[in-house]
Amino acid sequence: MNLMKNWDEKSPGTILLVILFSLIPWSLFAQEEKLTLDIKNGRFETFIKQVESQTHYTFVYRNVVLDPETRVTIVCKDEPILKVLDTVFTPLSIKYSFDGKLVNLVKNTAKSNNTTSGKPSSSDGKDIITGTVYDTENVPLIGAFITVKGENGGTVTNSDGNFELAVSDNAILQVSYIGFKSQEIPINRRGNLTIIMQEDSELLDEIVVVGYGKQKKESVTASISTIGTKELVQTPQSNISNMLVGRLPGLIATQRSGAPGEDASDILIRGVSTFTENTSPLIMIDGVERSSFDGLDPNEIETLNILKDASATAVYGVRGANGVILITTRKGKIGAPKISYSGNIALQCPTALPSYLNSADYATLYNEALRNDSYTNGTVYTPKFSDIDIELYRNGYDPILHPDVDWVEEFLKKVSVRTHHNINVSGGTETVKYFISLGYYDQNGMYKHTKLDEDHDVNPRSTRYNFRTNLDFQITRDLSASMQMSMQVSNVKSPTNGNNSIWKVMSNSNPLNTPGMVDGKVMLVENALGVENPWVSLLTWGYHKDLSNNINTTFRLNYDLSRILLKGLSVHGSVAYDNYYYSRKTYGKTYPIWHASRDEANPGNILVVPDNEETNWSVSSSWGKNRKVYLEFGLDWARKFGKHSLTALLLYNQSKYYSPSLAYYVPNAYQGLVGRITYDYGSRYLAEFNMGYNGTENFAKGKRFGFFPAVSLGWVISQEPYFPKNDYVVFLKIRGSYGEVGNDKIGGDRFLYRPSTYGEAKNLPINSYNFGDASAPNTSLMIIETKLGNPDLTWEKAKKWNVGLEMNMFKDHLRITADFFRERRNNILANRNTEPMLIGASLPAYNFGEMENKGWECDVIYRNNIKDFNYWIRGNYSFARNKILFMDEVTPQYAYQKRTGRRKDQFFGLLFDGFYNSWEEVNALDRPISSWNGNKLQPGDIKYVDVNHDGIIDQYDAVPVGYSPIPEVIYGVSFGMDWKGFDLSVLFQGATNVSIKYFGRALWPFINSRESAKSLIKERWTAERYAAGEPINFPRLSMNPSKNNDNNYQDSDFWIRDASYFRLKNVEIGYTFKGLKTKRLGIESIRLYFSGSNLFTWTDVIDLDPEAPSKSGSVEINTYPLQKVYNLGININF
Repeated sequence: MNLMKNWDEKSPGTILLVILFSLIPWSLFAQEEKLTLDIKNGRFETFIKQVESQTHYTFVYRNVVLDPETRVTIVCKDEPILKVLDTVFTPLSIKYSFDGKLVNLVKNTAKSNNTTSGKPSSSDGKDIITGTVYDTENVPLIGAFITVKGENGGTVTNSDGNFELAVSDNAILQVSYIGFKSQEIPINRRGNLTIIMQEDSELLDEIVVVGYGKQKKESVTASISTIGTKELVQTPQSNISNMLVGRLPGLIATQRSGAPGEDASDILIRGVSTFTENTSPLIMIDGVERSSFDGLDPNEIETLNILKDASATAVYGVRGANGVILITTRKGKIGAPKISYSGNIALQCPTALPSYLNSADYATLYNEALRNDSYTNGTVYTPKFSDIDIELYRNGYDPILHPDVDWVEEFLKKVSVRTHHNINVSGGTETVKYFISLGYYDQNGMYKHTKLDEDHDVNPRSTRYNFRTNLDFQITRDLSASMQMSMQVSNVKSPTNGNNSIWKVMSNSNPLNTPGMVDGKVMLVENALGVENPWVSLLTWGYHKDLSNNINTTFRLNYDLSRILLKGLSVHGSVAYDNYYYSRKTYGKTYPIWHASRDEANPGNILVVPDNEETNWSVSSSWGKNRKVYLEFGLDWARKFGKHSLTALLLYNQSKYYSPSLAYYVPNAYQGLVGRITYDYGSRYLAEFNMGYNGTENFAKGKRFGFFPAVSLGWVISQEPYFPKNDYVVFLKIRGSYGEVGNDKIGGDRFLYRPSTYGEAKNLPINSYNFGDASAPNTSLMIIETKLGNPDLTWEKAKKWNVGLEMNMFKDHLRITADFFRERRNNILANRNTEPMLIGASLPAYNFGEMENKGWECDVIYRNNIKDFNYWIRGNYSFARNKILFMDEVTPQYAYQKRTGRRKDQFFGLLFDGFYNSWEEVNALDRPISSWNGNKLQPGDIKYVDVNHDGIIDQYDAVPVGYSPIPEVIYGVSFGMDWKGFDLSVLFQGATNVSIKYFGRALWPFINSRESAKSLIKERWTAERYAAGEPINFPRLSMNPSKNNDNNYQDSDFWIRDASYFRLKNVEIGYTFKGLKTKRLGIESIRLYFSGSNLFTWTDVIDLDPEAPSKSGSVEINTYPLQKVYNLGININF
């Protein structure tokens, strides 16, 4: 009431004030409008459209005012609108005026006071100097301001970038332009000057790709890491996943194999947050989900972003639980066609290879193992090899029947070859922009003697062809379209039983059972110890030739509704179609194997007879295919109201995946609704809300749709008025987020809610029955219940917290980003471990797991220069530790053996307590009883700690040992420089808090009483070596070691070892030629470079690369080794 009374009493004055306020020219308030633009050689219409989108104003002008093809270059950040308009319109002789929310443009017929027209007067003794100002793309800059240092007045460049100015002798020109670094140019010659202006990168807003959109980096409140093309191609690897190692905080990339076509890395983002196998991140390429990015050519990529927290991934809902990798491919830019070629050739060799005993040592230690076992077995020791045999193995006088084969040397090439070529062209106009790329990649395997004839070679090989075309169309002022098409054609050749099987055979083969290949014949020795020969496996198993064709297409339409409906509103729709085809041809033949034996009639002769006859090649084939259709429709809105900036997104998407391999032949469908709202006040206070609403096929009605929200806040403290403006802390932002994401999958199982499914029983006699004619019955397997359904299943949900800090210091030279995160998953979808014995079917999936994952990460980069010498150093560090809060497990007798409360895949084992060094120790009354070897221990056996003090060493004494196979800590350190055409970059990468478990052929000798033995067993325990004080790193030798029977080969911290490593991941040095000499050849620049990858590794891991163990962390030498790469390349820009 009082308020209304006051208003009524003051209404006349107030009304008059409003009237007067409305008469004030809008140009006064235009001073408050700020613009951020990045237009390079763009059409005038583009400039108008961007100004209108960022302000309240609408431009009104006639077409005769200016040529529609007039070009504008303007780069600025938070510049007043009046300054920007002056910069653009003054050189074009255009006058502007404000009329409310309208900006009227007319031709300015009056001569500008600061623009020189005609010849400047030189009556005062000054000379005329002329010139043209360009940007780095050789586009004329309109409106660049030219002055003489120390003098008043000056001129601006015209619409062609030209200027004229009267100057004195020894004058210094000062050239400035919004968005570019100012220059001072001494005038030491007359004539026409060419001035190239460099962009001021500090004035540009770094744009970050987020889910279904883009944001300015300074306003991002989510946790996102980014890498560009330049950094990717510095690491000469066969695929994208391997190029990411050590470069981005929070990303773990582990390469398990180096085989051609099989060498992609397993990717994890911020470690492991579930104890199921659904740990892979979502892959999005140009906004569409794709199964993998390893088939891409790195030269096609513009940026690769890692989305890590809930604020960044919530819009992907059910698909974003494990993080998201966003890849944006390159697009054309306005300008003349630019052609780039890059090519390289590389030599590869293994990072680590096992070292095996020679034949003489093998035979000697084999006899020693037999002697040791005679006590345990209660048998009489009889040596397998005589002294004469051992001497023949040592002196090499009988190479056929007493061979000494180093299979690493015999079977493998020193180096293999890899090549990569790419040529791309880009450019465009305001109407059409294009980027077209062609790529070729070829990698050869490292086996010797694999070419069986002109048409058949069993050496593994991977060949890939890439093609991409990205087209962008500006159809009208408001309607635009884009079309993207990419194709990857790959041809991968591999042994029929796989590269791992070949390596397993090689690691099994002892040095004395066969001479290998003699005079082109694969040879076996009659009655030799052992049956393995890698040549037999490689040449007789045949090979697969896998041809795949993957085509991805996307078409998108965008329509700006600002002029007809609501300012800042736009609508878009897109459709994507992916088609994949796969065919396999398997080639095989019987390859002749020869047997060597001594001629009993004439012992000096060796008989060599064929075991079989060579046959013709046979071939069989198989194929597979799938396709996917994706649809998307969205509304985007973005407006700025003074210091208030608002954006909103509402999007619907759906996809359908078709494949004959899908269960029940039913297409896999997905649909979702996405929403986002962001708020920015003066680039100071930031808020964002994201949500995903998704459906699934795996849950019953009423549980099929999940809602996944996330909220994040940010505060740019350095934008506060009270924050001291200084060069020490230039930018300071804190941000935080909370959200939920979900998961609906357990491996490839589908329709988890459905009643029991049925299928054939195992192919065993007990499960079959006969019917029909008794004399010739038909046999069929029983149909049984397979897996039960669970209608009560619901979403697995992950609650994620993230707090981040971003800080730029020392004039932006130092940039620091740090994040602290925590994730808690509940209702984890998993299959039960405790199954009743008599249920007759597999139990259904349940929601019964809970797990926590938390840690921190940081990224620090420092850039600076000393005149022409530019340098940088960067480091990133990530720590992530998970903990199982609840899982389905049988309660153990001792609490310390529970998996619950431990990290996922925590190793358990006995505690090594040294060796028994004498019979007195073995026979001591207080020695714990061993559950293995019948308690018949002897000196040289491993001593274990009796953890539960029950006087018996058994599995109840196993405790948590080491870590898990997934590193908790990953880090990278890189540095580089460039100076007068030279450039250098170096990357170190490492991991720690990670363990592996040796078993089998990785370290154990004489498996199956005939297989290989490593050189390291020379450091075994013997009484003589112990008495001499020699280092002992292996227990006494025994035959056919096994975890089932042997005391020495139980899981323990003797075999579970630290797998930390520090690696020189990449070095690259190059030189760039450019200038008049290259331009005379029609070439912009030529860069020659040499690079190396995986060059040195510091680790305690023995005989193999520390990344090579399987996902479970178990180690056997059955993996094609990772590769060092020495690479020579060239980049040419035309």
